[in-house]
Amino acid sequence: MYIQELILQTDNLDAQATFYRDILRLPVELAADRLQVTVGRSRLVFSHKTGWRGAYHFAFDVPENQLEAASGWLTERTNLIELNGQSRFHSDGWNADMSYFRDAAGNILELIARHHQANATTHPFSERDLLAITEIGLGTRDVRSMVGHLMAELGVRTYDGGGSSSFSAVGDEHGLFIVVHHEREWYPQTGQRGELHPVTVRLGQPNALVQVENGVIRINQRATANRIFEVI
Repeated sequence: MYIQELILQTDNLDAQATFYRDILRLPVELAADRLQVTVGRSRLVFSHKTGWRGAYHFAFDVPENQLEAASGWLTERTNLIELNGQSRFHSDGWNADMSYFRDAAGNILELIARHHQANATTHPFSERDLLAITEIGLGTRDVRSMVGHLMAELGVRTYDGGGSSSFSAVGDEHGLFIVVHHEREWYPQTGQRGELHPVTVRLGQPNALVQVENGVIRINQRATANRIFEVI
């Protein structure tokens, strides 16, 4: 599963443009009501909404051997989120290392190096090694229901947390929906809950548009009708 485009909301396009252009050094295109950021093979889009408040969680892949270098590169530009004095974390189950930070709007971003991926590099880390958007968090009132709809309509599987009522990752290492109960706090002790934020995800594979807003999922696939599900 590949995340081609991720569309989120913000109330300050200028601050976000400054962060992604000047801090992360990524290509940006700023218009009156929209900001587009190119992240490797993916597009990150912020749509302007006056008064918007909330924090999204999403992740960028980095080469599997570059998390330490990526964290050092990032530390020179912004603060990493720490837990018990630690800013780099490891998951045995995912065979991955990750670091977390926030953008200008307070969104929780993650750099993740997945060691199953054969994408190691030897050159010094730079913004060109932010490979793609590979995770987006989705808050919901009913994790099992949302996971079931995603699996049935997109033909994907649970990657982690299958059957859980509070957390489940759906998809694969190339693209994951991190489905959480809306009252669950985002790791690592960020103080931000999943919440019912509007999210639009354009998938390149499978070819589909996934829209989530206030517990309602709309999935539109090529050559199929628009399917709408309400998660109670």
